[in-house]
Amino acid sequence: MKKSKSKRLRWTAAQAGEVLDRIERSGLSVNRFAFEHGLVAERLYRWKRRLERERRVAGASPRFAEVTVRPSTVAGTIEIELSGGVFLRIADDRRVDDTVAVVLRHNRIRVS
Repeated sequence: MKKSKSKRLRWTAAQAGEVLDRIERSGLSVNRFAFEHGLVAERLYRWKRRLERERRVAGASPRFAEVTVRPSTVAGTIEIELSGGVFLRIADDRRVDDTVAVVLRHNRIRVS
């Protein structure tokens, strides 16, 4: 832990992760753990949000796959596997914009 100009100890992401792991293993609430260890609960919540956001971003690298579309005379269903093992099944009577909206909502993407 580094000391800043204000004499407050600054944590690295690794140090914050270790503290958050200790909280989880303890079975205590964040507030109770903070109280018992002389920490500020809001600092722990900020680190928790920051590390969760970094993990999501790190795991969200875009991946592209080549798709070959073949005409078919048989009505059917399209199945797309999304992140996290989620499958999106699209029946032949669905509109494309509805499908795009579902995918964007699943990935929490905002379109302006």
